[in-house]
Amino acid sequence: MPRVRALAATLAVASLAAAPRVAEACSVCMSGRDDETRTAFIVTTAFMTFLPLTLGTAIFLWLRRRYRAMEREEAEDARDAGAVAAPDAVRISSSTR
Repeated sequence: MPRVRALAATLAVASLAAAPRVAEACSVCMSGRDDETRTAFIVTTAFMTFLPLTLGTAIFLWLRRRYRAMEREEAEDARDAGAVAAPDAVRISSSTR
């Protein structure tokens, strides 16, 4: 009995796959002949192509800008720490004379 059901399901799927007009499985073949539809397909394809590229580029640029800002902050902190240490060094050198 299970084999009969499996065979019936396979035949049903095969008949739908063999007749796309009945299943309306091919949207490009049936409705792609209209200029509006064709334009919609092209615009959607371009959108789906460029969206990941744009998002990837935006994330990369944001990370690069954040990394450079962190480097600038570290350099300023190091410069501030050096400015605080310099008077101590001068004081030490002047007290040893």
